[in-house]
Amino acid sequence: MTRPTTETVDQEITVLLAQLSVLQRREDDFARVLDDMARLQDSIRAERVALSSKITELESQKHPINWLPSELLIQIFLVCAEDESAEIAAGLSYNPASVLISHVCRKWRELALTTSALWSFISYRDRQWRTQPLFTFLERSGQSPITFTFVTPPSSLSGQDVSMLEVAERMTSTKIVEVLMPRLPRVRSITFECSFPRGMAWLLGAINHSEELHKLESLDLALSAHDPSFEGTTLLTADQLSREDPPGVTSALTYLRLQQLPPTAIPGYLVRTVQTLELSYPLRKTPTVRRHHFVLRMSHLISLLRHTPQLHELSMIGVTPLWDVITKAQTNPSPSQTASEPLKLISAFELPKVKRLEWKYAYPRDVFPFLSLVALPELEHWDLLIAQSPTKRYDLTQFRGNHIHDQDSFIQAEPLANVQTLHSVKELNVSCQNEDTLGSALRQFLFPSLEKLDIAFVGQHLRKEPGLPMLSRLESIFRDPRLPLLTHLTISHFDIFIGYGKTMLGYMPNLRSLTLGACTGVSVILEALAESYGTPGQGPRGRRCGVRVCPRLEELVLWSCTDFDFGALVSAVYARGILLNSGGEPNQEPEAVASAVLGRKIRPLKKTRNVGASQTQRADTNAHAVSGSRSTLIPIEEALHPSCITCVHLEDCPQISEEQAYSLEEVLGTVVMYR
Repeated sequence: MTRPTTETVDQEITVLLAQLSVLQRREDDFARVLDDMARLQDSIRAERVALSSKITELESQKHPINWLPSELLIQIFLVCAEDESAEIAAGLSYNPASVLISHVCRKWRELALTTSALWSFISYRDRQWRTQPLFTFLERSGQSPITFTFVTPPSSLSGQDVSMLEVAERMTSTKIVEVLMPRLPRVRSITFECSFPRGMAWLLGAINHSEELHKLESLDLALSAHDPSFEGTTLLTADQLSREDPPGVTSALTYLRLQQLPPTAIPGYLVRTVQTLELSYPLRKTPTVRRHHFVLRMSHLISLLRHTPQLHELSMIGVTPLWDVITKAQTNPSPSQTASEPLKLISAFELPKVKRLEWKYAYPRDVFPFLSLVALPELEHWDLLIAQSPTKRYDLTQFRGNHIHDQDSFIQAEPLANVQTLHSVKELNVSCQNEDTLGSALRQFLFPSLEKLDIAFVGQHLRKEPGLPMLSRLESIFRDPRLPLLTHLTISHFDIFIGYGKTMLGYMPNLRSLTLGACTGVSVILEALAESYGTPGQGPRGRRCGVRVCPRLEELVLWSCTDFDFGALVSAVYARGILLNSGGEPNQEPEAVASAVLGRKIRPLKKTRNVGASQTQRADTNAHAVSGSRSTLIPIEEALHPSCITCVHLEDCPQISEEQAYSLEEVLGTVVMYR
């Protein structure tokens, strides 16, 4: 075999290189084609994604919630996060609203994660300490004002398990306070509810020693256990609120709620701006006062109220304080007083801005003495639930009320005022557990401006006698039963005695709305409303003339009343109505009206020539009206031309059929609501 020469090898290499060059060019062409195809594929993929997003966006427009702008959605999210009802229903240890919102869709998640205020509603509902999700919420809340809630779940354990729960709760509350301490300057609201006072002591210590609560607007502190022991804490050592304000420290607190906590545990400077105050102290099962257990005293309550000059609303639930105060020094104290703690000498004061007072489960002996010590000159709305006094009273030194004639009472030095006039009260809602306590609680008050009155009996579970209690006369309930400005009256769960209806309604000439709920003796009221002047046949179309009580009544509401018949209801409405298609009542001469009222013929007086006498009489009448004297006498013009009852509500009155009820609309034109 001959060996190729160098020239031959070079020629073959040249040919191969040429072929490689061709292949390389072809490969480069294919690469360019592949790049172009890849770019085309990417553009197609991007266009497909864009079209899919557009389709998704268009599909979302079918739902009205997506029509809202992002700013409005954020406000809706904040309202949802602020509502804790969903949190309780979910049974979680944290507020899941913001988490649920962030899991709905991509848009909502972006809005949720970029809205720090949405994560500022932080709650912790567990006795065991867990760092998550508390720190997650704190991190996402940024610098937004914090609304914090700590509520321990209820438990019914006893013995050793209770001590273990107390230790766990104290450790958890300690950790929470340590986490909140550096963030107190931006805390807006604190709700702290635990079972044991030791867990509460850490938070109260932080509040008392902090001067950075500049944004705190709401403070809700509660002990859920009944009559807890304060052993191991210093919460019962303070006898009154601190009067010294830290220099340069201002308070923004407007809402304060305390449950089973001593009012003196709150710093005085913090409550000076409070506008709404709620105090809750459930009634104790036993009258004995045990060691290390808190007992609310009147001195505690007075000390707190003196520091709230901006108060607008006061709510007290179960507040039955032990009276350890006196308005005048005693010269001859009784032996029972000298053996007990000395009484504190105080002076009455007023809260000039209080518009609303709610007092539930108040003993009747406490009502008048309290309002004599704490004057409320601008009080407009008063809700009062009078509790039934315990059968066995407390120790004689703990008697409640102003018992100037009681030799065993410690308040003997000076009687408070015998009668107090509440000039501004326009609405009074009073409930009682015993019908006899109505008069003992309200007898020493005058209500010259009262417009709405609601009287209810709520002691069915305590009543041993069958049936409903009898409603006392207004003369027994109020010192002055005349209510000339009253426009709305509601009575529920009472028996109205025969003869009381006309007497009671006679004190209310301006009554416009009357509501009777679950009452017996309703026919007595309806008969009083139907009573007219004169005798049948004397008025036009054989009707009587006018009405005797409540000529301005326009609305009648009856619910769960079963002891009246349809005839009584028709008589009450008919006496004040105008028959349809009758053209109304014809004009009558005054002499004819007076004759019908008095039952005898009246001759008209001769016209006098002295015009000055009539002018003098008219001037005297106007002067009497301007003087401000108010009377419950019904003007004869109103009595003879009463307002029609335009609306009748009937609910749960099975003796009245629907056909009978709506016949009032057809005959008298009265609007009827039947359920």
